[in-house]
Amino acid sequence: MKKWAFSILLLLSFSIAGCVALQGKSGSEILPSRLSWLQEEPIAAIAASRLTCDTHPEIVDGNLETAGIFEVSGGVRKSLTVVQGEGHLLGKNQYVTALDGTIRCEIFIKLEEPMYVSTVEVYPGSRIPNMALSTALDESERHFGESGTGFKPVHDKQYEDVEGTKPVRFQVERELLYLRVTADAIEDRRDVTRYDNSIGNEVIDIPLKGASIREVKLYGRQPLYSKTKK
Repeated sequence: MKKWAFSILLLLSFSIAGCVALQGKSGSEILPSRLSWLQEEPIAAIAASRLTCDTHPEIVDGNLETAGIFEVSGGVRKSLTVVQGEGHLLGKNQYVTALDGTIRCEIFIKLEEPMYVSTVEVYPGSRIPNMALSTALDESERHFGESGTGFKPVHDKQYEDVEGTKPVRFQVERELLYLRVTADAIEDRRDVTRYDNSIGNEVIDIPLKGASIREVKLYGRQPLYSKTKK
């Protein structure tokens, strides 16, 4: 009986102390403490069902057996050309490389709603040259980013070559709605075409192919009152 009474008195003491601490505080003063509490929510994997990728759904389906390949537009042409030397030096033959199209490829991933993302794991399916991540927080930034200026870069491991198939982890540590993954295309040396041009010099056409990604996983804090997919 004495222990039960002591427990009741202890609970009342804590309740009174809490009321006294909040007495006289405005809502704007109480809110930061609640936000601080929310920020202490544990980092967890964001479910694949909360991610979409219109062009490459395989990289957010939660299945490491499927893979998405960057879409490529263009190729590389190498032409044997006589390059004149300086002064009285005779010219010499060398290959001049020209790019037809663009070597940079990109994939956009959208979250169900803005969320704080701590880290991103990319599971390669092939070599990925010059991979980089960037983010946007709303639609206006995303469309602005299509011109190459709206997305904010993730500086961790920016433009690094990825070799092998082990997952690569990027430190993001920001709130975002869109994640953009970019990489360079790869020269397809197995499908090279050689021929002579109109003046008899050799031309080499090398098609470009996209790198492969098996999965992209995001880890972060999900909103307390978040929307659910139907």
